[in-house]
Amino acid sequence: MSVFSDILQNYVHEKDVKVSALASYCDMERSTFYKFITGKREPGSVELVERIASFIKLTPLETHQFREAWKMARIGETSYYTRKSVEHFLTDFPNKSALPSCDFPQGTASLNDRFSSGKNCLLLNSRQAVDFSVHQILMAEAAKSNGKIALFLQPDYDFLFQLLSTVQPSGTLQIDHIFSLSRTPQFTDSHELYEFYYLRNMFPIYMNHVDYHTYCFYTGETKNSQNFSILPYLILTSEFAISCSSDYQTGILYKDPDILLSFWNLFSARQALCQPVFQTFPIVADDLPSLFQYIDRTRATANVCLFIQPEACFFPFLHGDMIKELFNTELPMADAIIPMAESLVQKNMKLISDEKMVIYFTDSGMTRFLQEGLIEEIPAIFYHPLNINQRIYVLREIAKCCRGGAYRILKKPLDHLPENIRMALCGTTCSFTYQTNSGEHMCFAVTEPSILQVFHDFLEHMDPELYYEPEEAAQIIERQIRQLETGN
Repeated sequence: MSVFSDILQNYVHEKDVKVSALASYCDMERSTFYKFITGKREPGSVELVERIASFIKLTPLETHQFREAWKMARIGETSYYTRKSVEHFLTDFPNKSALPSCDFPQGTASLNDRFSSGKNCLLLNSRQAVDFSVHQILMAEAAKSNGKIALFLQPDYDFLFQLLSTVQPSGTLQIDHIFSLSRTPQFTDSHELYEFYYLRNMFPIYMNHVDYHTYCFYTGETKNSQNFSILPYLILTSEFAISCSSDYQTGILYKDPDILLSFWNLFSARQALCQPVFQTFPIVADDLPSLFQYIDRTRATANVCLFIQPEACFFPFLHGDMIKELFNTELPMADAIIPMAESLVQKNMKLISDEKMVIYFTDSGMTRFLQEGLIEEIPAIFYHPLNINQRIYVLREIAKCCRGGAYRILKKPLDHLPENIRMALCGTTCSFTYQTNSGEHMCFAVTEPSILQVFHDFLEHMDPELYYEPEEAAQIIERQIRQLETGN
């Protein structure tokens, strides 16, 4: 039995469906339908599933659930929920925002006053007490000119991550974070892969543009097994430490220098055994040649390059005199950068013609390009906006690529991707470009193998229901061309 066969069996009984009539309606043998009901076979196409739903007279919501159950039965629950986790991450990717900053306490006097005379530790016997102490020690550290924080915990402490995603340090603030990943797929109660649940919690810290470094080690344990440890988590600053339970209900606050030194030594020893999970680097004009070299290197070794972003990738069509017209020649090393950009354009077009590049994008994401000639994937400092004729030329080239299958327009639920997400998957390299809350353009590279493999699986096996057919996509672009031509 499968989820699909269970649902089909329930509908057959609840709605008193005559299997022979259903089989006849679908132009199939009755014995085949009994195999569907018992889970020995699955329908071979989504069209057949929808035909069954039509005969049973399912509501739109029931039809959607029926179709999703069929997909789950076809690829397995693990693969289904893993791909749904990626989908959730993409649609929930944080946009640039002006988040309120956290106020700094006046020094650490209030912290020290909490300790009784002669005592160097303090019991925290409630979630409120743990949260209050975490807030105090982290804000005190962020107020320093050279703050440092170490975290040894899973990225599931909402209060802590909200704090770090909004804090505005007085100087530099380095955060080193170690957490564990399971060797086998593990899901939350809401069927989200833990790696992506963690990533969604951590990414707002990257958006805050603090010096955040993540490391992981692997275990064969599920998350719940951590509850058997008494105080497995650790939060360190230069002056204080908190060890706490995995549910953040109980902890101990320390200030003894010898204990702190021991904790820092233990953390450093564990860190040396871990591997980086993600890496970030800024996209700046002064280092544009290095960025082009990075892009060229990653794409040259890939069998296929896959992209997903709100707007189409326009860069491959900026060839000939257009690059010279658009490029900001006042940038440092402009004379050297323009030939590199032209070379990259030619290589991108070669990838498209060789069917080694696929770009997924949205109709709604094209708005700023249509209205203002802006190319969101390129920082505005690097170029001048395209005029109407240049936009029309680029769109005509994109329409051709839509018909060829290299450019694909996304449907629901991916048809309104957040404007801040641009993902590139080239061979063993997966990267995101995004803007921080303060406006810096950053590149975020995934280095952890299992997360990288999940992204590969999602994009390489993109559900055809999630994007338009080639001719439909080309017609959408041609409609946009007419809007530009008529000014409507």
